[in-house]
Amino acid sequence: MKKFLFTAIMVQFLLGCTVFGQINVLRIDNNATPLTKEGIFYSLPRTVVKIDVKIDRIENYKGPYADFAARFLGLKNVIPANSVDYKVSEITITTYPEPDPDQYYFIELGDKISKGEKEGLLSLSDAGLILGSIAGGNDTLTGSVKVRKSVEAPQENDKDVFGELFKYSADASVFEKVDTIRRKINVDTMTVERQYLKKTIIEKSPEQKAREAADFISKIKENRYTLISGQQEVNYNKETLEYMDTQLKIMEKEYMKLFTGISLHKSMSFSYKYIPIPNQINTEIPIFKFLRSKGVIDLDEAGGKVVTIKIQRVGNTNTVTNYLKKVEKDTKTHGFSYRIPELARVTVKVDENIQEETQCLVSQLGVISWLPADKWQVQFHKETGGIKGLKIQ
Repeated sequence: MKKFLFTAIMVQFLLGCTVFGQINVLRIDNNATPLTKEGIFYSLPRTVVKIDVKIDRIENYKGPYADFAARFLGLKNVIPANSVDYKVSEITITTYPEPDPDQYYFIELGDKISKGEKEGLLSLSDAGLILGSIAGGNDTLTGSVKVRKSVEAPQENDKDVFGELFKYSADASVFEKVDTIRRKINVDTMTVERQYLKKTIIEKSPEQKAREAADFISKIKENRYTLISGQQEVNYNKETLEYMDTQLKIMEKEYMKLFTGISLHKSMSFSYKYIPIPNQINTEIPIFKFLRSKGVIDLDEAGGKVVTIKIQRVGNTNTVTNYLKKVEKDTKTHGFSYRIPELARVTVKVDENIQEETQCLVSQLGVISWLPADKWQVQFHKETGGIKGLKIQ
């Protein structure tokens, strides 16, 4: 009694195969009638387009003295209010193969092939397919988009980050006010005047603190000029001079932040995948939405710009397609089926000014043909399922 050789493989991982007798390869689907002969299952690959999107999150923090920047320092380009802004900084398009659930085949082996020849018929990969199923794989050929969002660290609120960003805002914000109080005391026919000093702690107004900060910035600039011009008449060595100048510049920059504000940049990454199918060619397919105030949002959320992907055939397989249409139907046995991939133009579009475009081979948009059922040696490209090398015995 003959047994099934229930070994499933992907042609894209095929390293080489040699046939010593005649074989017949049949395409199978859910309606295919099971064969009772020994055979091997394999699948042709399909191309998956992977879109990696990098988003910059820009956190803008208003300086505590921003309202006085123009008056005391003449600065006009300052951050007017706390805000969060997003922008698309990079789009990368790549491809990778996966088994095509619509292109499974059964190799019907000839009776004259010995057991040893059957074992050496194909080179199998470590990731073998059992009866054509793959754990985690898709079972239907639909244009699908999947997303993997990056994990972002919890955001601190404005109050938490304020002290860290504007550390010199914690300078003394109060001052001591001393008032002299005079009292006249009449003793008999004499008048005695006594003086009392009254000390009061008063909080500085924002304008006072801004003025002090602006004066300190001017003082730092004067000190830097005195230092590098040699007016101190001290023979500092080069390293000491550079160190003091660097520290003064850092201090000046920190005080300037009190007026200009601070922008923090954080990077976020998102990955999407899209499986091209013939009936969606030349059609813009939505991937996600982008909103400047929120970043990446789901397609069903309100607002935002829809980011799309469009696949266009270049047409390099048109001649082969036309040729095969003219060939008469062949009922003879066939050897291995293989793909001739189509060159396609892939465009990811955010808006009229931001888009990424590339060209790549897309297996499922090309042509499927087959080898003769004679003795042969063949190698396949793992990415497309196309023939890499062929030798007829």
